[in-house]
Amino acid sequence: MPTGLLLPANAHANGKYHGTEKGEFSVRRSLRRVFSFAKHLSAGLVVFMVLGNQTDQANAAWRFEVLPNVEKGKPAVRAVNDSKHDGLYVRVTKLSDTTAVLESRQFAPASEITYELPSTKEPTHVEVTFTTAPNAQSPLFVWRTVAMPKGVPPIRYRGARGFERPADFDEFWIRAKKQLAAVPMEPVIERVPDRDTSTGLLYKVTLRSVGDTKIVCWYFVPRDALDDQGQARRRCPAVIIMPGYGAEEPPIDRTTSGIATLSVNPRNHGPSRDYWKCPVEHLVWNIADPENFYYRLAFLDCLRAAEFLFERPEIDPKRVAAEGGSQGGLFALALAALEPRIACVCSNVTAFSAYADGIILGTLGHHKTYREILGRNDTTATLVRKSLAYTDGANMATRVRCPVQISMGGMDPVCHYMQGIVVYNRIPKGVPKEYHVAPNVPHAVPPEMREWNARWYRRWLGVQ
Repeated sequence: MPTGLLLPANAHANGKYHGTEKGEFSVRRSLRRVFSFAKHLSAGLVVFMVLGNQTDQANAAWRFEVLPNVEKGKPAVRAVNDSKHDGLYVRVTKLSDTTAVLESRQFAPASEITYELPSTKEPTHVEVTFTTAPNAQSPLFVWRTVAMPKGVPPIRYRGARGFERPADFDEFWIRAKKQLAAVPMEPVIERVPDRDTSTGLLYKVTLRSVGDTKIVCWYFVPRDALDDQGQARRRCPAVIIMPGYGAEEPPIDRTTSGIATLSVNPRNHGPSRDYWKCPVEHLVWNIADPENFYYRLAFLDCLRAAEFLFERPEIDPKRVAAEGGSQGGLFALALAALEPRIACVCSNVTAFSAYADGIILGTLGHHKTYREILGRNDTTATLVRKSLAYTDGANMATRVRCPVQISMGGMDPVCHYMQGIVVYNRIPKGVPKEYHVAPNVPHAVPPEMREWNARWYRRWLGVQ
């Protein structure tokens, strides 16, 4: 088990730094065929293509933005055209039956048009298509979302049917935690002094996990939390940060705010790939084997990292948060679901959650992949659905008992903001929670989300 001693600031570095300084949420690797949209990623941003942006370059003068109106009113689209000479035609169809037109309308030429979705008898997945005219072949803008009954705001959406929490959900995760507990942690802690900052000391931490593998974490500790011998002299709050799909979670220094950070690289991420490298895209690894599905194993990797942190004498065990973006947002929820000592969660652009909606609404990334797999309807489909249900972020949210903040992008083609609402509504009654949508933001964690996160930490970790 870890001791109370960390190597002092002037200790020799035995490990080599593998990180990056290009931001806290970045997708750096090409995810090849499964995540072909990755070529549009840059510093955590996605260029919103085809579904959710102008697609007819001849009419690029039209600019579109989504108005989620999650708290009140109806979801809407605003279109702006500086020329004032072009009209617009909109058609709303059911995604379950694209021949079922719920509404169509021709707008006269104008500089600005705001279109509100029609009300429906029950929540309905729809596709909204804007063109210049009814017979136009090339759409200007296409948006998938959920139309709501009259008077029911989107924030009350509970989600589509499917991928429900399995009856043995709790037993499944109790069994998984027992499997992890049987594996000795055997931490190896190495100083990385060349990456120290004026306020923080960096350590490389290697831990054993299930499946006879190891994971690598980066641990930044405030200098004033340790004495010259590496002994703890005060307890500080901490944030456990987990990565987006395929990306390394690099060292993140928040020691100027007095916060320690543990950047976790589950198997097949960053330097942990030295110990476990997936031969296929990991989102499909053992997908028809719930007990060995990638995300079950990765959740346990994150839990192992948290166990290490909670044993550190320089960490205040009552002030440890979980954070991540995209896939990392799923990991943050899962960690809080499995580790009751987590004090609060910031889950940004939450991915791999609310599959019943995501497989319909998502137009890029993992939802498209899972839709294709399930569309084969072969003998493994039942097991695939079980694997996804056991690890669905919306189902994991039912086990969370600490304050949770969910933040989504208003124009995200990967993780629709309505999926974030489903996760939000699965959090048990009485648990403090917040939900935010960043307008016009694609699959990204912009500065405004970071501000929401910082405010959450001020409230629940007591940091400045």
